[in-house]
Amino acid sequence: MFTITLDQLLSAIKNINQAYPVVMPIQTGEGFYLKHFPLKSWEDHNWFYAPIRTAQPLKSFFYPPQQKVAEYPVEKEKNLEYSPKVIIGAKACDVAALKIIDKVYREGDSPEPAYVKAREENIIISADCLQAGEFCSCTLLNHTPYALDVFDLNISPLNDGFLLETGSEKGQDFLNHYFSGYKKASRSQINKREAQRQKLSKEVRKKNEKYQFFKTHQSAIQKHLHSGEWHDLSKTCVECGTCTQICPTCHCFLLYDQPVEERFERIKVWDSCFFAGYSRMAGGLTPRLSLGERFKNRFYHKFDSFVTNFGVEACTGCGRCSEGCMGNIDLRQVLLELEKRVVLKESIEIF
Repeated sequence: MFTITLDQLLSAIKNINQAYPVVMPIQTGEGFYLKHFPLKSWEDHNWFYAPIRTAQPLKSFFYPPQQKVAEYPVEKEKNLEYSPKVIIGAKACDVAALKIIDKVYREGDSPEPAYVKAREENIIISADCLQAGEFCSCTLLNHTPYALDVFDLNISPLNDGFLLETGSEKGQDFLNHYFSGYKKASRSQINKREAQRQKLSKEVRKKNEKYQFFKTHQSAIQKHLHSGEWHDLSKTCVECGTCTQICPTCHCFLLYDQPVEERFERIKVWDSCFFAGYSRMAGGLTPRLSLGERFKNRFYHKFDSFVTNFGVEACTGCGRCSEGCMGNIDLRQVLLELEKRVVLKESIEIF
């Protein structure tokens, strides 16, 4: 663990941007957004430490909303080219989400080459959260408002500077090459960081007290797989797809081919399980014709099937879906309602 001053940190970012494009949060109005700074374009006045996660998820810098994945006919094999980026200020919910997406795109029998390359070559410098947003619920989903792994370097702000923690060999090399003037952190500074982290974790738990679950989310979902509750819970949904697009773990995609001169390109785009055409098959058959069924599928995938297949829930509690929903649907409330209705149903069955 090391300490660094603000001036030293700004100097390091400028050094990094001489060699890499950087992605960092900026503030626009009351919101926080990730901005891409091309080579040699970042200046000190662009510095901003976001207190909570940004509006858009980190995933777009690892698999973009639209991407060419193949072309044919193939004249000769081409090496997969990628321009690595340094992502500075990523929050724990986004960093933890990459670990979840890895299980689909990076691990297993058929890794997705472009995603794997981005994961291997991008540098992640995460940063502790300083506030709990209205919809933040990382602790409710068994996560924390500070990164525990996946990062290469992590930044924790203190009154007199910043604490730097290395999370990988690549991160240590990056620290040695681009940072200067850093010193070994004292025990009191490390203890202060721990106190800050525990204070914020307590604040997030306090905000989510009324949504506390007594059983697992998976058990509640399984009890309602064939019930009509989903139609009631989804009645204000307008099928806009916002929740899936800004979710840091949603990873569904659609492939289509388009002609370009004398060849064809295969394009991969983000898809959403809320769209009526999602999973539509030849002949027009749609297995999830009603909105209620599609609404159920999202929760089933995140909190039941993903747990069965990979051992973790596909949600990190970032709260973006609840914050961005035009139908004012709060994911936490849906999960709580499911559990309440299971308890009510079981009570009725007993008597």
